[in-house]
Amino acid sequence: MTLLGHAFRRAFRSLWENLYLNIMATTVIGAALLLMGVYLTVQYNLNTFVDTWDKDVHVSAYFHTDVPEQRRLELRDRLAADPSVERVRYVSEDEARDWLVERVDGVSDVLDQLGPGVLPASLEVTARDPGDTAALSRWAADLEGPDFQAIDYGQEWIERFQAFLSVLKLLGALLGTLILVAALFLVTNTVYLIVYNRSDELEVQKLVGATGSYITAPFLIEGLLQGAIGSVVSLAGLWAVHVILVSRLQAALALGMAGDLSMLPARWLALLCVTGVVLGVGAATVAVTRFLLRTP
Repeated sequence: MTLLGHAFRRAFRSLWENLYLNIMATTVIGAALLLMGVYLTVQYNLNTFVDTWDKDVHVSAYFHTDVPEQRRLELRDRLAADPSVERVRYVSEDEARDWLVERVDGVSDVLDQLGPGVLPASLEVTARDPGDTAALSRWAADLEGPDFQAIDYGQEWIERFQAFLSVLKLLGALLGTLILVAALFLVTNTVYLIVYNRSDELEVQKLVGATGSYITAPFLIEGLLQGAIGSVVSLAGLWAVHVILVSRLQAALALGMAGDLSMLPARWLALLCVTGVVLGVGAATVAVTRFLLRTP
């Protein structure tokens, strides 16, 4: 217990005596974790959006303006009888106009200038099983004909977006690895400067028989504190980014299709903190080991 208390005292003394270098090491850890946190936040929200869209994948079939109302309702009822269909919603021209006017400011005047018929009536067909892509493809094929001017098959777009997300995850993993390696390099060299400033003291300790663990322990405590403080700084920065930037972005999305942009879950934030501590302790271990190997 006495040795542990001595190690803590030496660590706090070194933190104060090398305040500038310790601030630099903590800042590098905090900046690296902040970049990782921003990327993970973007990735988390994108995955959430895709999961939400995937649960409501549907086929949108837009009628020609000359198709009678009775014919539209007959097609709706025929599709509703399909056991793989969750629901079929008929959207009239007026309902389509009201939906767009409600979500986009100032579009009412534009629609008035374009005249009637600019927003066609449609059928919104939703699958009972969102993963049943075969059913969606079948509906899209069945609906092609003289009654409809366009068929919008949303699942194909989501599959492409999911493929894009897979590439983004791979690039993010590579980028995250490069960030952590660069942070480890910078923090290691910063801690090495701290060790070098105390080289005379450490050489005397070795001469009088101090063990490697006795010499290393204070620096590991310093690295732990640097990582912990850097983690707190990165969490504060991540929260500031969320409040200042993300909330403004959400307000700018007038169509309201993005849902709620949220912070990372608690377990992800905890993982960031653990990563910061591991980064600090790892950098201290590498720096002290390199010094001890070079010292006779």
